[in-house]
Amino acid sequence: MRIVLSLFAAAGFLFAEPNLSGTWKLNHEKSDFGRAPRPGTVVTKIRQQGGELAAHSTSNGRVSEYRWTLDGKESINVIGGNEVKAVAAWRGPILQVRSKTSMQGSALAITDQYSLSADGREMTIFRTIAGPQGEIEQRYVYDKDLSDK
Repeated sequence: MRIVLSLFAAAGFLFAEPNLSGTWKLNHEKSDFGRAPRPGTVVTKIRQQGGELAAHSTSNGRVSEYRWTLDGKESINVIGGNEVKAVAAWRGPILQVRSKTSMQGSALAITDQYSLSADGREMTIFRTIAGPQGEIEQRYVYDKDLSDK
């Protein structure tokens, strides 16, 4: 009986949802921005606690803040003056966020898939943006700031 319980505990650990908390700096060399222009310096601070994630991101002096519940329920944020409706939920070790917003009168559907490297030092976001101009695929790779405790 003890062996069976240990196996279940180990399986739970192997498939546990990762914690994305930390300060993350965009690695331009490992990222692929698709047809979008290359952003400047991007630093994102994430706090994930319980069933919520809060982020504070700075890029070229612009600040974005957003919060999501991680239970598949809709969260509403205002980013860059635009209302963004998002649904975030875990798909195994991947956090999938499906967002809908509008920019300059055009509807956009954005799907982000967040994953961590095995050592927890690299976060990758695979993004698909669907809009009137078609689809854009992007890959954002962030390095964890290990000095941030």
